[in-house]
Amino acid sequence: MFSLKLLPLLVLFGFVQKTAVPPAAPTASAPPSTSRISGRVIDAVTGQPLASAVVAIDSSNPPNSPNSPDSTRVEVAAADGSFVFAGVLPGKYVLSARHRGYIAQTYQQHESFTTAIVVGPGFESENLIFGLRPSASISGEIADESDDPIRHADVMLFHQTFAGGMRRTLLIQRTATDDEGHYHFGQLIPGTYFVGVAAQPWYAQHNVRHRVKQESQGIAEGGLQPVTEQNQNLDVVYPVSFFANASDLAGAAAITLRSGDTGIADFRMRPVPALHLLVKTSVADPGQSEQVQVMQPLAEDSSVPIPVSFTQVAPGLVEITGVPPGSFHLGVNTSHGNEWTRRSQSVQVSRDAEIDATQNGSSVVVSGILKMEDASPLPQPARVLLRGFANGEAFNTTVSATGEFSFKNNPVETGNYELIIIEPQALFIRNLASSGAKTSGRSFQIVTAQNVNVTITAARGTAKITGMALKNDKPAPGAMIVLAPLDLKSNPALFRRDQADSDGTFVLNFVVPGRYTLMAIEDGWDLEWADPEVLQKYIASGESVQIAANGKIEVKVKVK
Repeated sequence: MFSLKLLPLLVLFGFVQKTAVPPAAPTASAPPSTSRISGRVIDAVTGQPLASAVVAIDSSNPPNSPNSPDSTRVEVAAADGSFVFAGVLPGKYVLSARHRGYIAQTYQQHESFTTAIVVGPGFESENLIFGLRPSASISGEIADESDDPIRHADVMLFHQTFAGGMRRTLLIQRTATDDEGHYHFGQLIPGTYFVGVAAQPWYAQHNVRHRVKQESQGIAEGGLQPVTEQNQNLDVVYPVSFFANASDLAGAAAITLRSGDTGIADFRMRPVPALHLLVKTSVADPGQSEQVQVMQPLAEDSSVPIPVSFTQVAPGLVEITGVPPGSFHLGVNTSHGNEWTRRSQSVQVSRDAEIDATQNGSSVVVSGILKMEDASPLPQPARVLLRGFANGEAFNTTVSATGEFSFKNNPVETGNYELIIIEPQALFIRNLASSGAKTSGRSFQIVTAQNVNVTITAARGTAKITGMALKNDKPAPGAMIVLAPLDLKSNPALFRRDQADSDGTFVLNFVVPGRYTLMAIEDGWDLEWADPEVLQKYIASGESVQIAANGKIEVKVKVK
């Protein structure tokens, strides 16, 4: 029932100093009954007790005031790993623990979910076994072609994980090498990882190769002439490299870590000739500003800027230097007074090339209107999010008081997208209509390279579902709770999830009114639940629920 965005350790495990308060005058009412939360902290792999582990409880849904002494309490585990919180008032508590060399965790943690401990008469909150996983790490050295260390190389760590119900490879950390070329990623959970490096040869020089002939006034009247060639041994770059010696993530070697493992990934970077690109732009006025950016896509939701240089050879013509071979997103930003227009396109280059950026048609700007169904003023502040189905890339933008919004700073390509109201949370999309795209449910498909205008009709009244997960008619703590819309493919934003607490209960908030299937899945945390085919086998045994605006329903669901 409790979804936890992992808190900073200073908050999650910090001691809270409270000012002494004189005891209140005695009253005739009986003091509230108290209970204990107790258990042992152990190594999740070996089962050995973890002495001196720091254990904390934090009240997630207390019946008492926020200033209760039970809101945050910390204990240190004994030599046998045991801990006890005595005199705990009735309520629900998040249990967390940390120990040197182990990953800081909450009890039965999966992703950002945890099993909260329910305390009170009739609830079992003692003799808990809290297994902490030893942290893993990946380290290495980055050297150049002469085996000298590369300082300040950009080292990227990718993790193959589940995000949004799909198995994806995401960029999760970045670090820079030290003066000796070393890098280190620590506190890693078990899983599959990839390492990539972006660096530049310290000696590299990239000079322009073209200029307009002196007797010409422009390209059309005289053309270009080459500039004296520079030393080709200096006009070099390091392509982005993946362990071990791969040019892209698809060819990279996976580093599989178990709890406590130490992975090693060393790199030796090798230079290749730098490419020069002549890019035709729409700039005709010599005083008009333009900016060029080259981004290299690495994973589904991430790309890195390539540190290129660009020079305006003539109005409407730019030379880009220092480009490595490969696939890139080329972006050209052009000023029009105080406004900027962006054009982008995907390019694949293996040699010097000429690119016409004026004919690019892949930059589609999504804009629109967000209006209330009852014609009332739009609550402020308001924001909407645009997410692509293909790569999970997402952008958000503000919505004005008149309901206008635009993603002009984040143009997209053709494909399937969804819109989500992320603020205020009390609103939900009642209807979606568009010009220039095909709409289905709360998603739409851009099929041609023309701008899209969307009209979102919103309503108030998101709902709440509470319930209990049962296995053999008994509460099933730790089960994954999934609320799925009937149209699984077109409405991914309508999914809701939770994890059952120690008494089997759960809560799903901000549910958009409609009909759903509610499922409780045991050991379902590695399921690609966003895939309709994967989820279909669980839907038949789920509970069908219909929820109205501002509704609150309670339901029991059997664990599958």
